[in-house]
Amino acid sequence: MPQFLEKIAEVLEVPSVTPDFAFRSAPGWSSLMGFALIILLDQQYHVTLTVEDFMKLETVADLARAAGVDA
Repeated sequence: MPQFLEKIAEVLEVPSVTPDFAFRSAPGWSSLMGFALIILLDQQYHVTLTVEDFMKLETVADLARAAGVDA
């Protein structure tokens, strides 16, 4: 999970994140960051999310579950 957290923090342009971090609350959050997270999950974890499915996710732990990463 530490590597996953680092990748998410990089996309969100923050120093670090925790599993309970509400990723949409990151400073500078934008739809481009959301798209980057969808692409990250697809390319790195081979998980294809629809925008509709992505919109149901709220925390970094939700992203980890979607990616199949143990929290």
